[in-house]
Amino acid sequence: MTTLLTLPNFRRLWLGEVISLVGDRALLLALPYFIYQETGSTLATALLALSFYLPGLLLSSFAGVLADRWNRKRVLVTTHLLQGMVITLLLLAPLPGLIWVAYAVTFAELSISTLSTPVAGALLPALVPQENLMQANAALSLGTTGARLLGPVVGGVLMASLGIPGVVLFDAASFILAGLMFLRLQMSAPLTPDLPPQAVSLLHTWRDLGRQWREGLSVIWRSPVILTLMAVLSISSLGGTLVDPFYTPFLVAVLQADARTIGLLSALGGAGALVGSVVSSWWGGRASPRALIAFGTLLVGLLMLGMYSLSSLPLLFAFVPLLGIPMVVSNVALSTMIQKVTPDAYRGRIYGALGTTNALVGVLATVTAGLIGPHVGTVQMLITAACITLLGGMVALVFLPAGVEGSTTETHSRSSEL
Repeated sequence: MTTLLTLPNFRRLWLGEVISLVGDRALLLALPYFIYQETGSTLATALLALSFYLPGLLLSSFAGVLADRWNRKRVLVTTHLLQGMVITLLLLAPLPGLIWVAYAVTFAELSISTLSTPVAGALLPALVPQENLMQANAALSLGTTGARLLGPVVGGVLMASLGIPGVVLFDAASFILAGLMFLRLQMSAPLTPDLPPQAVSLLHTWRDLGRQWREGLSVIWRSPVILTLMAVLSISSLGGTLVDPFYTPFLVAVLQADARTIGLLSALGGAGALVGSVVSSWWGGRASPRALIAFGTLLVGLLMLGMYSLSSLPLLFAFVPLLGIPMVVSNVALSTMIQKVTPDAYRGRIYGALGTTNALVGVLATVTAGLIGPHVGTVQMLITAACITLLGGMVALVFLPAGVEGSTTETHSRSSEL
């Protein structure tokens, strides 16, 4: 896995993704804290969470169309530089009467990210040999997991010493540095399909973009593999998102965990995810993506059932790091399979559709948790989340084909009919 970092283009993509994510995670820790500190309102922090989900729900699918139309390297560079500039507007939020700027900037910055996210996933297969794609995704997973662990630490230190302005400037600098890293990507082949002159002239028309959006949906609908992968991801994401509102109450109210214990469990979960990234790289060439997705997701569901059935704390220290391993393995395999079965010309649109689906799942899970959770109970909601995750694994086991190569051929042949 580490040998892939000797490839200059992959190393630049890897570093850019990791650097920008460290800044993101630093701000993700600091901004909700700042909002609550300024308002004392949980409604205010809930509105901030909504501003995180809405851009993906409203724009990801459309952004996927643009990701397939525009030069992918140029999109990565431009979006990250724009995000860096937009983030600096958060410096206005601490001023009297300008707390609303935090919501506006969050929405705007994440709207831009709906374009960069599908581009990064669509670009990866052009940077590494096809046979190393699983290892490349595992290396990205290892880097992003490390960034998710490091970012909150950096955010906490900066928030304590410099306040929200220090975190904002750090995040802005991370975006600009990532953009400069992407600027150094050297591509010998076109990053986007060659379009006929009349299509290029209609680049900015809604009619042409709508046609291409429908073509992307047709690729999904005509490929049972992509359709199944999206279903598996949506179902398992629903299970995972349902956990978020109830996990901390479960630790505190049911298992009597204190703040130090919760922090330790979070670190153990991160360690498990790091191990999962290494296991993905090692196991990627030894097992089919279908087996890794299906059995990995099933194992995640079973571990969740075991965790949320506990009535004492000590066993949780074993469950939490174990959970991270199959979770990462199945996610890496799923990303790799999507990249392999999707024609390059449509890869951005597929990632855009996945972003829209994930955002919709996030909104539905948040609303469901708020309406049903208080009546059902914490443990029951967590058990429900585990059962939903098991369902995702069963869908993968039953409907995903064993051979990825055959699925790739089917997708290409069907998409050529469009």
